[in-house]
Formats: sequence, C-alpha cells, structure tokens
Amino acid sequence: MKITAIRVHRLEGKLQRRFGWSLNWTDRRVGTLVEVETDSGLTGWGDGAVPDAALAKLQGFIGRSPFEAEAIFDEMRAPGLLQGRAGEPMFGSLDVALWDLQGKALGLPVCKRLGRVYRTEVRPYCTALYRVDSDDLPRALADEAAGWKARGYTTMKMKIGYGADLDIRCVEAVRKAIGEDTGLAVDSNCGYDAPTAIALGARLEAFNLRWWEEPLYALDFEGYARLRQAVRIPLASGESLTVDTLARDYIAPRLIDIVQPEVEWIGLTGARRITPLAWLQHIRVVPHNWSTAVRTATVLHWAATIPPPTIGLATGDVTFEFDQTEHPFRDAVVNETVKRDGDGMMQVPDRPGLGVTIDRQALKRFTLDCVAFAR
Repeated sequence: MKITAIRVHRLEGKLQRRFGWSLNWTDRRVGTLVEVETDSGLTGWGDGAVPDAALAKLQGFIGRSPFEAEAIFDEMRAPGLLQGRAGEPMFGSLDVALWDLQGKALGLPVCKRLGRVYRTEVRPYCTALYRVDSDDLPRALADEAAGWKARGYTTMKMKIGYGADLDIRCVEAVRKAIGEDTGLAVDSNCGYDAPTAIALGARLEAFNLRWWEEPLYALDFEGYARLRQAVRIPLASGESLTVDTLARDYIAPRLIDIVQPEVEWIGLTGARRITPLAWLQHIRVVPHNWSTAVRTATVLHWAATIPPPTIGLATGDVTFEFDQTEHPFRDAVVNETVKRDGDGMMQVPDRPGLGVTIDRQALKRFTLDCVAFAR
C-alpha cells in the first residue's frame, strides 16, 4: 500500500455568538483535515493544522507506505544547524491519517495498533464556560455551568485570566452553582506571569480545583517550578508543545502534575512516546482536544491505551477534554455520532482505523481552500 495523494482541507465556520479567553476573542471556528489516499483504495484522515514548513514536505511522502508513519513523523524535523541536532517535529495530522490507514488495512481499530487497550469507554470532562458578552460575567458563567451539570457532566473546565478579582468572582460563582460534588478545573491560557499566578493561586485554593491549566507561558519552566512549590493546586500544561519538549522539560523533571499533549502537534506517534514516559514519572496524561469529531475519535483511541495512574481503587480513571463550545462543523464533518452515552461515557470506536467516516458534502460546505499533492 503506497500513498498516492495528500490533500489539506482548511475549514471555517462562523459563530452565532462570539466568545473569548485570556488572550483573545473569536467569532469563528477554524480547522484543518488532512486526507491521505493510497493505491489500495483506502483513505486515511487526520485533524490538525499544517505548518508551512510541513506543507513544503508533503510532496516527498507520495509513494511511501502508511506503515512508515513513525519514520515519516521524524522526517518532519527541521534540519539541524552545523553540528546541532535536528529540530522538533510539530505536525500530527498527517501522522494520524497514516495510523488511520494502518488500522483500515489490517481491519483493526487504531487503539489495538497503539498498544495495550486498558478500557473500551472513557469519561470525558466538559470544556465550556468561556468569556461572553455580559454585564454580569460571574452570573452568566454560573448559569451555564448549572446547565452542563444538568446534562450529566461530573467535571468541567472554565476559563480565567481576566484579572485576579474577576477570576475569583467567576470561579466562586461557578463553584456555588455546581456544588462541591462536581469537579472543576480552570484554564488561564498562559495569561499570567509567575508572581501574579502565585498570588492568585493562594486565593484559588479555596475552591477545591481539579487542576489549574496553563497559568503561565508554556516555556516558562522556572516559573512553573516556582508556582508548583507555592500553591496546592495540581498544575497542568502542554497543549502547544512538541513531543521532545514535553518529554525533556515537563515529564523528565516532573515539572507539572498533569501533562496535556495535543495530537494536532504530536500525532499518535508522539502519543505512544509520551504515554509510557509520563507513567514512569507518575504524571497524569489528560489529552487536549479542541476540534472536530475526527480528533475526538483519535483521542478516544489514545485514551484507551493510557495506563491507569495507580492501582488504587479511588485514584480516578483516565479522562480527556470534550469541547462543548459552539462549533459549526465539529460534528457535521463525520457521518457517525461521536457523543456521550446516558452514563456520561464515550465508547472507543471499534471499527477499523479511527472508526469515523467523512461527510463529503459537509466538508465541501465548510472548506475555505484545499491544497493537493499527488504523483
């Protein structure tokens, strides 16, 4: 089986209502789906951005085998300077498409290619509670949070990073709305520096948070070390980093408590590398996931293979992010329904490959442009 064509579909959809976070506002959702055709007639799909440096290399992979996924992943590294080591690979969508093809060719779900399957269903946490246009943001977020709890979510994550006083008012309102029996995490999206975060962290400790995500710039390693010593809230980060940086700077020194890799950047090849390293260092892996149902299916397969953090009965099982903000094409681009069941669990797809197929009409409707590479 050889690759005969690669297509990069860039998508966009307008929102009915804008929302924001600590760094920006948006009135649209964007995404990229990578399609890989083969001479066998099988097609693989992956979800994630394609950096310009990666785009320039795609023609060179025509004629290669999807079973060379790990080699191709490492060939995405930028050349080293002089006697320096090669750069870090940061392109996961092609890698995922190749794993999808491997599973389809072998008649196996991707999780059975990745490694040991520990579970066939996963309980996700809800990501929502972004900044909205409101005269009373704490109340608006509290009302929204109550709605997510009513839908059966046992853990949810909210955005902060709007200034310490407003952050505290928002978290306090949400915690009161959902009660102590519902898990709550916060995400600053790298909105603070270390001194500000240390002061804010002391105030956030009262709200029994599951974790504090990206309080600082992802590469402020010294700042994370200082913050981890200063607060009693588990720290989480990693969604914007390469597999090399995650392994070297987060996992090896046990810099944070929860690592949140993004398959958009590390692919499933990177996921296989990160997972055992994190387990050896007693760091939880909670995959980031903020895109289409193709990526959700990908993360479900990965989550199926993440070992339990400990053998304790009360340790809590593996989870992952399930974005519930408005998204015009998240579910539209696949023919299958990728959602929670009545118990709040999500089933790991058991069909060959990722287990989802693309709705071509929806893909066409939301496509901005398509770049193709072929023989």
